[in-house]
Amino acid sequence: MLKIARILMVILVSQAVSSSVTVTRVQCEKNAKVFATLNVTSVNSTIYADIELLQALKAGFRGHVDVQLRLSNAKRFQSLVQTDTDYCELLSTLKDSLFRRWIKSVSKNSNFMENCPVPAGHYYLKGWHVDMGLVPSYLLSGDYLLSALVYYGKYRTKKQMFLVRCIFEATMHNK
Repeated sequence: MLKIARILMVILVSQAVSSSVTVTRVQCEKNAKVFATLNVTSVNSTIYADIELLQALKAGFRGHVDVQLRLSNAKRFQSLVQTDTDYCELLSTLKDSLFRRWIKSVSKNSNFMENCPVPAGHYYLKGWHVDMGLVPSYLLSGDYLLSALVYYGKYRTKKQMFLVRCIFEATMHNK
């Protein structure tokens, strides 16, 4: 009977261990003509940002996001999904999508704009962490790399005007 109780205890404890994301690296670079300050940091997997935008971001700025995964036995990251979107258009047309829920989550801890244009000024993100309820359950445990580029123009052409690029690396553990 004691043996069965121990087995049940182990099962319950293992089920109680929640999924988590541990942020291991955050690195951003900015266009100094557009941003006076762009400091993004991670402390204990909690994200902080301090941003001074010198000029308004008008409709038409785009975001290119590449999400990559490296499984525990692999050496290289493999791209899972890439998307390139007009940010303002996306915000104006979304109802209740995964992207909109991520924006709402970040907005709770920041003064980031949820519409366009984005006026010049000071913006911050204080103490935001990944809400596992926003992470699709089908994603595998492993190391993730998210590369985000914000720009005007057409991606990977001479007409592309770089605004900001951030790389986030994290390890996700699913139960």
